[in-house]
Amino acid sequence: MIRIAIDGPGGAGKSSVAKALARELGIIYVDTGALYRNIGLYVLNKGVSPKDNGTVVSLLDEITLELKFQDGRQVILLNGEDKGDAIRTPEVSMAASAVSAIPEVREYLLETQRSTAKRNSVIMDGRDIGTVILPSAEVKIFLTASAEARAKRRYKELLAKGSEVSYEQVYNEMVERDKNDSTRAVAPCVKAEDAILIDNSDMTEEETCKSILKIVKKKSKVRNFYSFAKPIVAPIYRLVMRVKATGIENVPMDGGLILCANHIGAIDVISIGAVCPRQLTFVAKKELFSVPLLGTIVKALGAIKVDRGSGDVGAIKASVAAAEAGKVLSIFPQGHRFPGVDPAKTSIHHGAGLIAYHSGCDVLPVCIKIKGGRYGFLKRVEVIFGKVIKNSELGFENGGTAEYRAATEKIFNAVVEMGDYSSLPAPIPKRKGGKKR
Repeated sequence: MIRIAIDGPGGAGKSSVAKALARELGIIYVDTGALYRNIGLYVLNKGVSPKDNGTVVSLLDEITLELKFQDGRQVILLNGEDKGDAIRTPEVSMAASAVSAIPEVREYLLETQRSTAKRNSVIMDGRDIGTVILPSAEVKIFLTASAEARAKRRYKELLAKGSEVSYEQVYNEMVERDKNDSTRAVAPCVKAEDAILIDNSDMTEEETCKSILKIVKKKSKVRNFYSFAKPIVAPIYRLVMRVKATGIENVPMDGGLILCANHIGAIDVISIGAVCPRQLTFVAKKELFSVPLLGTIVKALGAIKVDRGSGDVGAIKASVAAAEAGKVLSIFPQGHRFPGVDPAKTSIHHGAGLIAYHSGCDVLPVCIKIKGGRYGFLKRVEVIFGKVIKNSELGFENGGTAEYRAATEKIFNAVVEMGDYSSLPAPIPKRKGGKKR
């Protein structure tokens, strides 16, 4: 399954390009902008200003939007009716921009968009697909062009449909919408950090499609690296490291899952991945991505980059989205490696609880044990998969730091209870500068 996010300003050709790519790749195209346009149209037909946030929010209870796919084509029914080209006028475009800045409207549509991507390979276009809707999309494109080029395209498109507009009107509305979309407080139209920028001011639609298709094919090869490498590398690794797996039957074979393990060595992820029957998505510190060769491998394995020196909100959102998308997210609550130390004597961070709360996914505790206390040639590694902890068992009510911490402690206690650390050395390792952890 692959998910492609195409973001960018109005008039960049996102929809036409996305539709063409969907046909080429044989996947579903989701026109997220059409969802906002339908709400904008409904608001205008009610005689309400799209900028009147309170009234717009009150109208949401009157609106039902049904997303259907007929012969690979998206059809949106607004209260049971397909509005067709009525949602493509300049007035509706401006209304869509205004209502899309309202948090309640975005929340209203969020689950519709994400649930579609959970079930299908999709290509979505909009303004915040790669940053908010699908932050863990396998391919992210930010498609843009000069305001003049985009206005000319939109002007020709409207004339072809019989609309009586001037180029100046289209250009001015384009510039105004660009400003509204890029400066709004909620989900602004900005390039995701890991998105690839394409300026198609001087490109045809066909040239743009070919450019993106090359990126998709390249990303697909990288995405398959895990599946290609595991059958070759895993048996060798298991033999050399003498890896023994216990409790494999406890690993659910479908659905999003958060895998939490103790952290004793730099290759813990490899040890778990070598025996886990499902592909792992793991969180890796940003420094690893710039290391020659290792960085390439980390990227190829689909790791989520995290800046451990700050509250990396982007990494948290990507982690939640990965779990929500049905992946197995592997994280280490300890944050740092503690080789040869009883994990019960180490500190933990509450990120596991936070991600579990926001994703609604179950948690699988995993214990890694090394005979002799350290990784090494012909050392015996044991990976123990515990019983799944249901999300409903983590004690969540309203969220918050206290609940996240309590949930993480429950999870990590399950990890600790699976191991026998009586023979391990007890001293706590020191931080840089000589201070104890």
